Amino acid sequence: MKECYLILVLLCNPLIAPPGHSQDKMDKKASVSRNPGQCLLPVPQKISLLEKQYLLDDSWAIEPGPLSKDDPAMLSLVSELKARFGLRIMSSGNSHNKSIRLSVQPGSVIIGKTIDTNRSALKKQAYRLKLEPGRISINANGAQGLFYGVQTLLQLLQPVNGNTYYTGGEIVDWPVMGLRMIYWDDAHHLERLDAMKRAIRQASYYKINAFSLKLEGHFQFAGAKPIVEPYAYTPAEFQELTDYAKARYIELVPYLDAPAHISFILKHPEYAGLRSFPNSNYELDVTNPKADELISGMLDELIAANKGGKYIFLSTDEAYYIGKAESEKKRALELGGNGRLLAEYITRISNKLHKKGRKVIIWGEYPLLPEDITSLPSHLVNGINGNSEEYGSKFKEHGIRHLAFTSTQGEEPLFPNYYKLPVKKSPPGNSLLITREAIQQADMSAGRVSEVVSTITGSIKAGRSDFMGVVVCGWADAGLNPETFWLGYATGNAAAWNLDSVNIEDLANRFYFSFYGNKQVDMNKVYQSLSVQAGFWTNSWEWQPANNRTPIFGYSAGIYDVPRQAKDQTLPFVPVPSSLNLSLSEDWNIKNKERLDAAEKLLEDNNELLMLLQKNLASVDYQQYNLQVLLSVARLCRHNLTMLLDLKRINEFLDLSSRAAGTNPALAVSLLDEALDQVKRIRDDRNEVLRTVISIWYQDWYPRVPEANDRKYVDKVDDVKDHPPVRTVDMSYLAYRELKYPLGKWAAEVGRARNEFAQRNNLPAKTAILDWQSINN
Repeated sequence: MKECYLILVLLCNPLIAPPGHSQDKMDKKASVSRNPGQCLLPVPQKISLLEKQYLLDDSWAIEPGPLSKDDPAMLSLVSELKARFGLRIMSSGNSHNKSIRLSVQPGSVIIGKTIDTNRSALKKQAYRLKLEPGRISINANGAQGLFYGVQTLLQLLQPVNGNTYYTGGEIVDWPVMGLRMIYWDDAHHLERLDAMKRAIRQASYYKINAFSLKLEGHFQFAGAKPIVEPYAYTPAEFQELTDYAKARYIELVPYLDAPAHISFILKHPEYAGLRSFPNSNYELDVTNPKADELISGMLDELIAANKGGKYIFLSTDEAYYIGKAESEKKRALELGGNGRLLAEYITRISNKLHKKGRKVIIWGEYPLLPEDITSLPSHLVNGINGNSEEYGSKFKEHGIRHLAFTSTQGEEPLFPNYYKLPVKKSPPGNSLLITREAIQQADMSAGRVSEVVSTITGSIKAGRSDFMGVVVCGWADAGLNPETFWLGYATGNAAAWNLDSVNIEDLANRFYFSFYGNKQVDMNKVYQSLSVQAGFWTNSWEWQPANNRTPIFGYSAGIYDVPRQAKDQTLPFVPVPSSLNLSLSEDWNIKNKERLDAAEKLLEDNNELLMLLQKNLASVDYQQYNLQVLLSVARLCRHNLTMLLDLKRINEFLDLSSRAAGTNPALAVSLLDEALDQVKRIRDDRNEVLRTVISIWYQDWYPRVPEANDRKYVDKVDDVKDHPPVRTVDMSYLAYRELKYPLGKWAAEVGRARNEFAQRNNLPAKTAILDWQSINN
């Protein structure tokens, strides 16, 4: 009876639960629930808001003065008032009873202290916003400042019960640094044109004014056709994006790696002769004139499709092996070292770009040494090592200006670590231990926002570099959707606008309200939960050598004598029962108790996370697509949790089957069948989740396919940098580790043991075969 009771509990207990107001007096029930000034991001330099709130409606008009109807500030104001608030306020050439007045008057807005020494450029970005009953005035020194004043007004407006309100007062504002850049990584995916425009528009809303776009093979290079991927922007489309960005005071900055990080080029047979090492696709030979010809030609094509642009990013980072190849050793020795050889290469390529009128941004790092910096041209801008005592001061002495470098994400494969679990809560060597207290105390001050802001402020306070701006990066080559980067993008650039506004939690809260609107519900909790869930998604699997992958050629400190195996993630294998008596060699559940206990706790939190995301999808006024992406990440995390708990359930079936084998063979076999059916359910759930994620991400992305538009994707991995999306041609990289986990092989072995046991006990065989690796079921 006890045995039967246990079976009933297992079979019947599911793992998851199914988831007309006056101007001066506003109805108290309709008043905004939050100080509107606390929704502004970046935080203005001077802000003085009153308690009174006033109605803005269609009876108002815009007084543009001498501005044309195509002025970016005018266009942004009219279109965003309609899109965000449903207001149809048009321009009027005459004075109007209730109006938004726009004006540009050079010298009318006085700016205060700045970090950037180019104050004339900063003055053009300054504005004054005055909010009175029946009148809103935005005045600026230049057109760019007027545009930024409009963005502040849009953030300040509050929709309440179908009406839109603003708070009285005055704001005077300017940035402390002139260039505020984000790095958008399209190495392994490509946004559709409308989606990229939306990202550019979103960046302008946060006064980000540079958008560095890494396309790799997603640009239709005429002079390097073999590298062009099945979907790629045409030069005309890239120019369209350039113009679209320029109309919002954003520089679209072309980005190209060289001499390293270019497996996307060197993996192609046509360019294998340009490699510094014949057996590695990572780095080109900087002494080969044909290599110069290729890279310079590609850069020229990007410039030609970026007319009106000012900058270009020559990504020179992590050139680990400069001067180490036989073809490069002699020249490195002549110049005085490997760093000098890299400096010569940078100089040669960047001088050509400089002559074309471009400001060249580089990553000035090892093997470039501080003493090598004087070999570089002073017209460069450096994007790294700004807080380094050795590098920063040397660049400054040599007249090279700096961008403060930071990143909203590093190697996280699903979601940035915006919140981190307290380290002290886990005993040494017990990395999976997750307590309810630890989950609730996930710490933003130790996460990505804190790292981004502290890196920027620390670099500036160190005072070693001549800073002109920042670059906030997000490495989507780890497989993430860039929609997950906006919290870091917005808060990092906010620190570059106003260095005094660096309270981490305040900046994050400002983001939640400015990004999702005042109807958002506990978005801080959503980001906290996603950080913890995605962290467990990574840490709950173990690393082991990958026998099916191209070996790794080398690492940052050198080249391996013999290429080493790459690593993939896996789980401990579930035991296969003996065909003789269905006995088990071990108890998988005991062995994995820590992992399973954590999964059970996090599944409860995932229930709450999904409910919160659904609640926000139903309530917020905008960013529904972003919330769909976050929901898809939550579902990926959920599948990992349910899979672990399904494996626990499988082990319980195996254990019960082993105990029933001696007295009730038929029951024992039926329990094995339940275990095998559970594997099928894992596969089916995996495939359903993957289909859902793909359908959401492909709303913005072109498909990842082996062939389209008469072009083929060459399926060769980078042999130094392990980028998860390169493991598969399609989106199945998100399930790659699960597809490689040999649960299909396990099911076949269990099926054989089951049938041998059944045959000895005169029971029917089971002939069904599970196709574990199919993602189309």
